[in-house]
Amino acid sequence: MRIRTMAASGYLTVEPESGVQPVADIGWTPALVEYERHDAYRELIDRASLATRLEAGLIFAISMAKLLVKRTIKYEFIPYDVRADRSVAGRLRFAGTALRNIVSGDARSRKLSAAEADAGKMAEHGIHVVTMPRDRFAVLEQAARVEFDRLAARRGRSNGKRQFEESRGQASRAEQRELFDAIETTLREAGIFDVASAYLGRKATLVDVNPQINDTTDTFWRDIFPDAELKTLPPTAYCHRDASGGDLKAIIYMTDVGDRNGPFSYVVGSNRMKIRRLDDLICEANDSNGLAGTDARARARFAALPRKLRQKGSFGNDLTPDSALGREIGQGLWAVTAGRGSIVLFDTKGIHRGGMVEAGERRVITCVIG
Repeated sequence: MRIRTMAASGYLTVEPESGVQPVADIGWTPALVEYERHDAYRELIDRASLATRLEAGLIFAISMAKLLVKRTIKYEFIPYDVRADRSVAGRLRFAGTALRNIVSGDARSRKLSAAEADAGKMAEHGIHVVTMPRDRFAVLEQAARVEFDRLAARRGRSNGKRQFEESRGQASRAEQRELFDAIETTLREAGIFDVASAYLGRKATLVDVNPQINDTTDTFWRDIFPDAELKTLPPTAYCHRDASGGDLKAIIYMTDVGDRNGPFSYVVGSNRMKIRRLDDLICEANDSNGLAGTDARARARFAALPRKLRQKGSFGNDLTPDSALGREIGQGLWAVTAGRGSIVLFDTKGIHRGGMVEAGERRVITCVIG
């Protein structure tokens, strides 16, 4: 970790490691992942039955319809408290928030240039890292203790095949006001809100708070192609772009994170990927409908889709080491190893991964910035 400059009182900004090379502007096309030549997909594509094609097409159509509604109302920018309230008043509040989002225009009106977006070259790199002073971390740690205790108890009831969602909690602003206040104060003091606002071209706010615990019993990142019995994971395993509406996220390290503790990793510069809106929606739809999985059933359905629809944001597991995109990712991947109290702000549409814990335990708070 290379310290660059002093930010606000006691906060330090961090540069990528010297060996990390920001990627060139990537132009996304479905051909970047060669499914027709991939050992795990090739035969499935060739022998997809009519019934499987129809089934996969229906699944895709339904998920795309749902996705278009979510994008129209900017679902990710609606706080959890509003989304989760099922009362009549709550549903009216949700409808009002959705309507305001619809008429507010594009959620990301513009991206500023690297020269305009200060503090960490966010527009150029897609990632901005800050460390906080010890006294601020102590306040945040105390405010988060109850939520982490609750999450740890829930994780303890796992059946040994723990999936991603079992590792993440969902805090409520109404019930965890102290935690939200502590996070907002920290992000404001660290300049995170200023950087996010400059990047988005509008005022950025804290939308959601998700405490997360990962350890060696998590299996979501290593259980890929279960029927193929892979001896080694591909170098780009678990690399993905989020199926989201263009929000940013800030990950706060609540424990020290080294090379083997599942450091958050980001392909520096991949936020500048050029991708058509339709292709982006196709990727998001398949990431949300189960067709992006690597188990045999998911692959059979994915392979049965028309070629144009065979796209996913979680494509890292499908890249071979010798692929051009795989090599590009390898050169630009920054594994953010840092101490507790570090904050990683990033564009969720850039290529990233995290939580691949090989030793010890990692605790973080993931914040959605909208």
